[in-house]
Amino acid sequence: MTTLKPFFDLIFFALLFSVATFSVAQPSLDYVTGKALFEKQWVFAPASTGASDGLGPYFNARSCNQCHPGGGRGDADISRTIHINDGVYGEQLQKFTRPGVPAEAAVSVTWSDPRITGALRSVSVAITDLHYGPLASNDLSLRIAPSLAGLGLLETIPESMLEQLADPDDADGNGISGRLPRLLDGRIGRFGWKASQPDLREQAGRALSLDLGLGNPVRHSAHGDCTPAQVACLAAPAGAGGDSLEVSEQVLELLLTYIRALPAPVPADYTAESIQRGAGLFAEAGCAECHVPEFEVDGSIVTPYTDLLLHDMGPGLADNLAEGAAAGNEWRTPPLWGLDRTGGYLHDGRARNLQEAILWHDGEAAPARQAYLDLNGAERGDVITFLDGL
Repeated sequence: MTTLKPFFDLIFFALLFSVATFSVAQPSLDYVTGKALFEKQWVFAPASTGASDGLGPYFNARSCNQCHPGGGRGDADISRTIHINDGVYGEQLQKFTRPGVPAEAAVSVTWSDPRITGALRSVSVAITDLHYGPLASNDLSLRIAPSLAGLGLLETIPESMLEQLADPDDADGNGISGRLPRLLDGRIGRFGWKASQPDLREQAGRALSLDLGLGNPVRHSAHGDCTPAQVACLAAPAGAGGDSLEVSEQVLELLLTYIRALPAPVPADYTAESIQRGAGLFAEAGCAECHVPEFEVDGSIVTPYTDLLLHDMGPGLADNLAEGAAAGNEWRTPPLWGLDRTGGYLHDGRARNLQEAILWHDGEAAPARQAYLDLNGAERGDVITFLDGL
C-alpha cells in the first residue's frame, strides 16, 4: 500500500500558512491536501520518495494544475492533446516521454489565417516520425483542457432531469435532437468533450492515466497509455516502489475532494441593461434549447447553461472520432459559465473569440447561428456581453 507520510511531512506546515489564500471559506484539511496534490509535480521512477514518482513513461503534463491552472481552463498550447483510437498507440499521442523510452511521434499544429482565407480559422495537424509505424486511422481529435469550476455541481444533477431534456427523435419539432450519452455499462456520460465519462472519479482516473501516466484505482496500469506493442514503455520502472497504483485510493479521493469543491463562476450583475438584453436575445435565438440556463437541485439553483446531452454540431466541428456514446460529429453541450475573452474556444481552441465560436455552430445549432447573424451589431454585442458575464 502506498503511504502518504513522506508527502505530508514535506507539505504540512506550508499548507497551514497557505489556507488563507484559498477562495473556499474555511477549507477542510482534505480540501487543502487535495489542492496540494492537484498542484504537485510528479517525477520519474525510481525516486527518493514513493509518494511522488511514477510519471509516464508517456505523459502530457507533470501535474494536474499544469493543464488546469487553479482548476480553470487550460492554455490552448500547453494543455492541447491529440486523441486517437489506435491498437498500437493507444487513446492519445502523448507529447513527452521519460529518458530511455522513444517518443511516439512528432506533432505539428498549424492554424489557417482568416485574413488570407476569408473563412473562420481552422486547424491542421501533421504527425510525423511515428516510432511504431503508421496509425491505423487518420481520425484524430485535437482537445484542450476545459475549466473544472463547478463540475461538482454538474455531478449532482439527477439523471431524470437529463432524460426529460433528451429528444433524440426531435419529437417536439424544434430541430434539436439532444441525445443521452448512454455508455456501454448503462451509465450516462456527462464529463469530457464527448461525455465519455459518467462521473468525476472516472474522469480524474482517466486523466491521471492518459495525461500523467499514473496508475490509479480507475485505471490500474502503472504505464498509462502504453500498449503491448510499446515494449520499451512497458519495461520502464513503475512508481510507488513498483506498485501499479501510483495514485492510491486515498490520493484519488483527496483530489476529488478538491475538484468537487471548486465553486461555480460568479455571474456578472444581471441588472445591467445590456446583459438583460443579451440574455433575452440568447433565448430568442434558440441558444438556450441546448445551453439550458438552470437546474434546481435539492432546493438550490445550478446555472451551468448546458443540457449535458450529445448534439450533432455539423461537419465543420466533426472529428470523425467516436468516443463513449458519441459519434464523430457529436459533442456534449459545454457549460457556458465562466467564459472569458482570452480566446481559444471550442474543443480545440480554434475560435479566437466568442463570436467565432458561435459561427462554428452547425448541424442542430445552424438555426440558432443564423438567428444570431440576423441580429444587428449592437444586439450581437449584447449577446457577447451576456456570455462574457456568465
